[in-house]
Parts: sequence; structure tokens; C-alpha cells
Amino acid sequence: MTPRVASCEAVGRSSRFGTSRSRFQARTSFSPVLKEGRMKRTIPALAIVALIFFSFVLLFAQNQGSSLNINVRDYCDPTTFNAAIGPGTCVRDTTNGLITFPGFLAELGADKSVGAWRFAPDHAKVEEGATLNLQSLGGETHTFTRVKRFGGGFVAFLNTASGNLTPAPECAHMVNGSLVPQPPSADNIFIPAGGSASTTLDHGEVARFQCCIHPWMRLTITPKDEHHEEVH
Repeated sequence: MTPRVASCEAVGRSSRFGTSRSRFQARTSFSPVLKEGRMKRTIPALAIVALIFFSFVLLFAQNQGSSLNINVRDYCDPTTFNAAIGPGTCVRDTTNGLITFPGFLAELGADKSVGAWRFAPDHAKVEEGATLNLQSLGGETHTFTRVKRFGGGFVAFLNTASGNLTPAPECAHMVNGSLVPQPPSADNIFIPAGGSASTTLDHGEVARFQCCIHPWMRLTITPKDEHHEEVH
């Protein structure tokens, strides 16, 4: 009788072992399917995260806008300008050339402007909200003043000589028959010789800037892909 009991116990152990092995094989056979399912769910999720990330990057880049470098130029001769107007009027290295004060007046009288006194560039198209970086390469003080319409500045004889008889209100106002400069501000930037400054355009703005000392120095900036008539 004993051998039979042992035989039954052996059969039982064999049966339990077979069942356990079958369960293990079942779990093992299903694991690639489970992994594949997880991967199929993970890939779209990663794609969505990547899309959101790059959308934020693009939006940030658009908000940053572009920039435009603007050189403020003149070719004043320190000796003759300082003698005629006063010490410190012109401070610059004349290695690259100069225009004397009499030469300046002669060109102004003939052309209503002096070509070497200018903003470079004087016309530009930029992205909305662009930053304007100003750098003076001249020897005189200039202003970079945002105006609604171009006009004269606050130096009467330069207004007359250049044909700008009506001052731009952003540059000057009359007090007892005399021109008085508007104070410096974010829209009326005074730039000394060798100085620098920056300003930012409003979105969708056609911007006009001029020097309130030398009123023929002008710059018109138009948003890209937009067309506007120039206002004189």
C-alpha cells in the first residue's frame, strides 16, 4: 500500500509543477505582447510632448522678434566746429576724413541736407516688435526721436537752411518765440559722440525717426510684408 501512496504523492507534485510551469510559460508568452502594447501607447505620447515643446520654442522665437543695427553718422571737423559753435561740439578721430564747418554750411545751403550726416540705413523693413540698436559713429550729439510726421528740430538756423520750417512737436515747442527742445525720453533719445542706445518697435507700427538737431537725418521703418505710403 505504501508504494501507491508514494506514487500518488509523486503524481501530485508532478501535476503541481506542470501547472506552475504552464502559468510561467503563459506569463512569459504574454510579456512581449504587453511590452508592444506599452510601446504603442508611449510613442504617441512622446510625439505630443515633442510637438508641445517645439510649439513653445517657436512662439518664444516669434516673441523675441528681430533686431536692426543703425549707425548714426557725421563727419564733423573738431577744429572748425568747436571754434564756430563751442568747445566739445565735435569730438572724433578724423583719420577717415572730415568736413569743415564752412563746408558743412555750403552743402546744407545747396542741397538742404548734408549727406555725411545721416542714419544708416534710412529705410528698412523689419519684423514686428524688432529691437533697434543704435551706435554713434560721429563726433556730434544727435537725437533719435520717434515722430508722427517729419519736421524741423530745435535748432532754428538748421531748420531754415534745410527747409524744415515747422518743427516736429516731438522735437521742440515754441516758448516766447524761441524753440525749446523736448526733454529726453524713451521716444526722444539723445546719443552723444561714440554712444549707443536701443529701442523697441511697437507691433504693426510704421515708425519714423529723425534727429531733432539735424532734421534731414531720417529713418522710416516698415513691418515686413506690409506696404505703407511714406509720410513727409
